[in-house]
Amino acid sequence: MLVNDRLRRTQQRKGARPEDDGAVLVTVVVVMFIGFIVAATIAASVVFTIGANADNKDRTQAFIAAESGRDVAVASLKGAISTTGLNCGAVAMSASTPPGSSPKYSYSIRSTDLAVRPAAWDSAGVTATCPSATTKWVFIRSTGTGTDDAEATIDAVYPWYHGPATTPSGTVAFFEGAFKATKSTYTGDLVIREGDYQCNNGATGAIDGDLWVLRGGLTITDDCTVTGSVYTRDTIEIKNKKFTVGGDVISVTGQIKLNVNGITVGGDVYAAGNIDTKNGKGTVNGSFRTHLAMVDHVPADWRRLDGVTAVPVITGEPTPVISPTLAQVFDATAWIELTAGTSWSSTALPVVAPPAGTVCTTTQLQAVLSVSGTRAVIDMTGCPAGGSGIKVAPGNVTLARDVVILVPASEKMDLELTDTISRPVTTTMATGPQLMVVHLDPNGSDGRPPACSSSSLDKFTAGTTINVRTLIYSACGIGTTMSLTMSGQLYMGSDGLHLNGGTFTCMPMSWAPTLPTISCGIKGTGGIFDPSNTVTRLDNLFFQTER
Repeated sequence: MLVNDRLRRTQQRKGARPEDDGAVLVTVVVVMFIGFIVAATIAASVVFTIGANADNKDRTQAFIAAESGRDVAVASLKGAISTTGLNCGAVAMSASTPPGSSPKYSYSIRSTDLAVRPAAWDSAGVTATCPSATTKWVFIRSTGTGTDDAEATIDAVYPWYHGPATTPSGTVAFFEGAFKATKSTYTGDLVIREGDYQCNNGATGAIDGDLWVLRGGLTITDDCTVTGSVYTRDTIEIKNKKFTVGGDVISVTGQIKLNVNGITVGGDVYAAGNIDTKNGKGTVNGSFRTHLAMVDHVPADWRRLDGVTAVPVITGEPTPVISPTLAQVFDATAWIELTAGTSWSSTALPVVAPPAGTVCTTTQLQAVLSVSGTRAVIDMTGCPAGGSGIKVAPGNVTLARDVVILVPASEKMDLELTDTISRPVTTTMATGPQLMVVHLDPNGSDGRPPACSSSSLDKFTAGTTINVRTLIYSACGIGTTMSLTMSGQLYMGSDGLHLNGGTFTCMPMSWAPTLPTISCGIKGTGGIFDPSNTVTRLDNLFFQTER
């Protein structure tokens, strides 16, 4: 009894009950089980992560290897390009890493002449051929393999370019609007970018070069002589006047009407539409070629230059395709924006600028023009404007260095080149200094000349003793009919100059880096599309897919 009492008192003192011992044991077991599950989960996650990282590493290796293959293909193409074009014999059209390498790649090259980028590697028109002068896109497929055989494939698309070494802009004397050369000689290719052209250079004048009418047709309103070829978009119509062309006469979309006696063509007469020779008679030293039909044609009235051989007639021809195309010439002769914000050099130049207005008069202009040395920029902003605008009158002066004279867009220009402008006796017209008179464009963001009213047109008077290369840039254009004998460039907006007599001789000019070389021809040596001055290149990555 005493023992039992002692045990009871001991349990009461400790606050414990015999039946709690099992519960504590269960709790311990549960905690241990949960800990085991957590540990197992963590271990499984670690194992999975290690495996995933290994897989990712392998896939990453495969992707990097595929990119390496692509880069090797690019290097092979670029390394085979020289000044004469692409040497296909030096291009590895397909290749792979040496045996035993890891990671490894293999690639193949395809190309297409299609202007619009094909959607995929196996699209129609994409072939396993070496890029050529007509290629537009290059496709490279490269597959990389990692060390554990994971694969990644890249399809990369690059633009391919073969053409002029630079993208020309504003080349060739520029007329955005009407231009007339009545009884005048214009030496250089003449490009009419917008609208029709009326040729009326008369019995004593000529276009000494090619005539390009990019967005219009040609009509003859007086005797017309073109020493080169004639290219138009629309109809060519000759009535009651002589028409003499040294090369081809081509209408890309229209018809050709030769309804007059006294026609001489040194090459082909080629039209997308009909060729109408009713009442026509003359010499064609090539052939009549038409996509449609000959109309009212009398074969006996047409002979080749020997006066005996009949002129062949070929109907059902494809519509004319010329190179460069009219669209390419249009793009290549884009308007150059020269505004108040135009920078004229990457280095400092002598500039006489407002508000001082110290170069406004003839004497002040001569003080800059006649000093040899570094080329100079004269800013006439702030000079007084008379009723005809700011007067630019260099007077009698010997031009000793390249000079550009800037007339602000906010005022009209009154240009007087009526006195003798000479060059140093040790120079020629081609090597001597350049004079550039620039009436700035008020809007430099629209890519075209401003739309100007007739009251906004500039005034220009000139004599016959301009003995330096001269560029006249008039954003609005010049509303003047005049006889002009000058060498250089005419660059005019809404309205072009009407030449009536004289001889304008186009000559290349430039003011680096602001103005590119403004050339005088479209094709041939020194022209925009000079075949001897071309470049072949693989441009930057355009599109890529990975899988």
